[in-house]
Amino acid sequence: MTASDTTPADRAPRRRRFAWIAALCVALAACAPPHRAARPETSAGGAELHEIVLEGAPAETGGGGMFGASAPALREVLRAIDAARTEPAARGVFLRIGPLGGAFGRVGDLRAALVALRAAGKPVHCHFDVTDNAGYALLAAACDRISMTPAGDLELVGVAAHLFHAKTLLDTLGVEAQLLQMGRFKGAAEPFTRDAMSPETRESMGAMLDDLQADLVAAIAGGRRLTPGAVQGAIDAGPHDAASARDAGLVDAVAFDDEARERARVAARARRVVPVALRAPAEPVDLDTLLAALAGERPQDEEARAPRIALVHLEGEITDGERATGSGSGAAGPFVRELRRLADIPEVKAIVLRIDSPGGSALASDRMWHAVRRAAARKPVIVSVGDMAASGGYYIACAGTEVLAHDASLVGSIGVVGGKVSVAGLAARVGVHSEVLARGAHAGWSSPTAPFSDSERRVVERMLASTYARFLARVGSARRLDAGRVAAAAEGRLWSGRRARELGLVDRAGGLSDALRVARERGHLPDDAPVTVWPQQRALVDWVADALGGGRDGADALAPWGATGGWSALLRAMPQAAQGLARLAALAPLATGGEHVVVALPFALDLR
Repeated sequence: MTASDTTPADRAPRRRRFAWIAALCVALAACAPPHRAARPETSAGGAELHEIVLEGAPAETGGGGMFGASAPALREVLRAIDAARTEPAARGVFLRIGPLGGAFGRVGDLRAALVALRAAGKPVHCHFDVTDNAGYALLAAACDRISMTPAGDLELVGVAAHLFHAKTLLDTLGVEAQLLQMGRFKGAAEPFTRDAMSPETRESMGAMLDDLQADLVAAIAGGRRLTPGAVQGAIDAGPHDAASARDAGLVDAVAFDDEARERARVAARARRVVPVALRAPAEPVDLDTLLAALAGERPQDEEARAPRIALVHLEGEITDGERATGSGSGAAGPFVRELRRLADIPEVKAIVLRIDSPGGSALASDRMWHAVRRAAARKPVIVSVGDMAASGGYYIACAGTEVLAHDASLVGSIGVVGGKVSVAGLAARVGVHSEVLARGAHAGWSSPTAPFSDSERRVVERMLASTYARFLARVGSARRLDAGRVAAAAEGRLWSGRRARELGLVDRAGGLSDALRVARERGHLPDDAPVTVWPQQRALVDWVADALGGGRDGADALAPWGATGGWSALLRAMPQAAQGLARLAALAPLATGGEHVVVALPFALDLR
């Protein structure tokens, strides 16, 4: 067909396609941030103080928007701190920090890096306007000097777990959550089935908070040279303004950031202060690359040939399916494919699996467990627990060669929850009448408009018991624990990393840097061996290709609302108070009938 043969209907899609190109090119030129070096440029003979700014907790993977990362990845922050330790021109670090929320595991990684920097004889001065428990724990344990802005806030108040319960709301709506659990302490169903904590959940959460609080007090007491009693008194008197924080010995000075920066420069004997850009620069995109993305084509990166380590992130709710959804990396299909690929590449000598997940689909967790187990039979798989590896997250973690976690990481929750959500009352209330024609005793068992019969409930209990037994067997086999030791660590209890180590669920204390070191040792690699990362940070071409159906794993970036991951990503962008509710997204398959068994944390828990 020639150009003259086209009809107006044929030309319309072309016009829309070129309109897309024009709009994207304009947006790219107008919105792309200027290129910034990933680390400061050094001048010959110029002693420098590196300034690092953490407005919030670093992200595990640094996933971002169309034009760059929305938050620095943890590995980027660790790399910047290590650069200050190793570069001759760097004489110290000036760290400005904000609230870090419940990122107690990531705080452990940052603390270890800053302590190593100080051990190299380079001072670390720290300053904040507002920070919280986790943020101050990092400052107290890792900083030579702490200053606070005059009008600032120190929200050092002790750890708390905010649990949300919605049974009364569901009753009002005529909705009944018919959820069962395996494990006395498995409280994932409680947000829907109770209006208050069960005694078992109160006991389990109380023990976990005791461990986290003890770790917080010990970090502050050791770093600030205070007695534990004095630290607890300061916590009980919080939150603090600048004056009370100074009187309690929690800060060394009350000053503005420029004053604190100058004092840090003098202490480090540096000639100048150089800001460190933590976010990776936006990738330049030319028109040919953009047109290829619009056509569904994606440039292929050359496979690295040098012996190396692969760093694989498992983050967010675990879901079954072959496509990635939302901003996490917990979809089973892409994860399993990547683990199988890495297991078969001879140049990959070891794998570090970094997990920060509260669990989710039991089916997906088992598929991913098998992929990790298969890879570990061929090469070392070192598991690094971030803030948590709970329920399905731990199900997968236990398959690794070795498991590392910080004392303040959350580990375990070995248990199962399942069932369905019945909207029979709501349907009757709004005038919807449902009938089920069945040719089997349990053919209508998953109907959302009818409660379980007694025999159907027994079938669900059998399914849960089978999944729970498999969970216990997986842990026992992978961790080489007998049934008694597994049972003592199970029943759905969530443990601190320290308790998990005592129970045999974790091998040793450590963070991401420690896991990479162990991987190098077990893989017989030098310290400078390259590290490849999965999933890679998403750039503009990924968003364009995804939007038009050509993206990696078929993710739909512009229409996330039909998938659990999209809702979860939206809620994760809300203030911290909503983050606990965001975790309820992993129970969505129970409400929709997509799945009837999950291995999941008490998802309405908001810990900080």
